[in-house]
Amino acid sequence: MNQSIPQVSILIPAYNPAYFEQALRSALAQTFPSIEIIVCDDSPAADIHAVVRRYPDARVRYERNETNLGFAGNFTRCFTLARGEYIKFLNDDDVLHPDGVRRMVTAFTEHPGVTLVTSKRRMINDRHEPLKDVFATAPLANVECRMKGAALGDHALRHSVNFIGEPTTALFRKADVHVQRENIFHLAGHDYVCLADLSLWLRLLARGDALYFPEELSLFRIHAGQEQRKPEVALRCLTERHDLIFDAKALGFLHSPRVYQAALKSVLDMFDAALAGGALDAPAREHIQGLRQSLLAEMKRVSDVSEGSGTK
Repeated sequence: MNQSIPQVSILIPAYNPAYFEQALRSALAQTFPSIEIIVCDDSPAADIHAVVRRYPDARVRYERNETNLGFAGNFTRCFTLARGEYIKFLNDDDVLHPDGVRRMVTAFTEHPGVTLVTSKRRMINDRHEPLKDVFATAPLANVECRMKGAALGDHALRHSVNFIGEPTTALFRKADVHVQRENIFHLAGHDYVCLADLSLWLRLLARGDALYFPEELSLFRIHAGQEQRKPEVALRCLTERHDLIFDAKALGFLHSPRVYQAALKSVLDMFDAALAGGALDAPAREHIQGLRQSLLAEMKRVSDVSEGSGTK
């Protein structure tokens, strides 16, 4: 490989300056030598640029977006600018373990057929204090292991939970991802936001296996300023859970009728909880009721087909 071309691109789609410096420092601290760090600044102010200027390093490339690109646009621009063989996204409020990139690249070289390397991640709060695991962040295994892509994808879909991790958590080959409609998170006619990371992981898992590290190789920050924590995002998140089941099915996941039914039921339960909670306004409730009927119809269709063919 040409030594002037970095092997790994660490991509920071930046917007919020509050924790950006910690993210940047964790990228600079990587023990793997062949990296570039691309900061795509989508913020309205100069704070992020000011932080970058405090760390003069030839590995860092700062790119100021001429106009606000938004979440998907900024991730896509970072990806397009990357020169490395491998991609490591780093959210502007997250932190990488110093040895994370090196271990993940090594996993790729030692395991042909792997298209995604991920690890356990630790949630932290705005004060950098560790938080207890939740269902999504519990270990997938207690030892380093290779997982079949179809099985791991089905596991996430069956529960409608992203066990694989946020964008910061994983590493993948750039050549394995093809951007459609100028959006790296576009899948089968849908532009994913709430489930953007999971939609990308499923595309990669449809092509090969995953390698999992039980050690915490990244820190995922939870704080009040995150978009996904805003109430108005709830409707979109519920809608994407519905869409992702059918889009993933088209990719080749959920082949087993039993697992497919379980995935449909998981989203149906989330719909019922949202409808019972009373937080949705009338138009949102009507929208979710329509999607709910779609799930019920598909569950009946799968049940009828299974009974007719004697499959499970």
